[in-house]
Amino acid sequence: MALRPWIFLLAAVATEIVGVSVMKLVSQDAGWSALLFMYAMIGLSFFLLAMAMEHIPMAVTYATWETLGLTAVAFIGYRFFDESIGPLKALGMAVLVAGVVLVNASGKSVEE
Repeated sequence: MALRPWIFLLAAVATEIVGVSVMKLVSQDAGWSALLFMYAMIGLSFFLLAMAMEHIPMAVTYATWETLGLTAVAFIGYRFFDESIGPLKALGMAVLVAGVVLVNASGKSVEE
């Protein structure tokens, strides 16, 4: 499988992380420009996700996007917003990562 769809997927994850992080800032009374930037990042994330889905199966794409985004956002919340990551949350994220590995192991590209 070509590398390009995976680059789209990683870019979708990155823009999702930025959008959700800005969403946290917006919830703390930021201005309109931050709100518009948040919407732009989330919209771009979905666009890039759709581009990745042209060549990567939907289950693989979505599971990878959501799990990488969730773990990164949880770390950002812990590091910058004083949110906790307790043992159950860490276990849940580990189970999600294991699930993504299993989904990716069984997924075939759209072209195959």
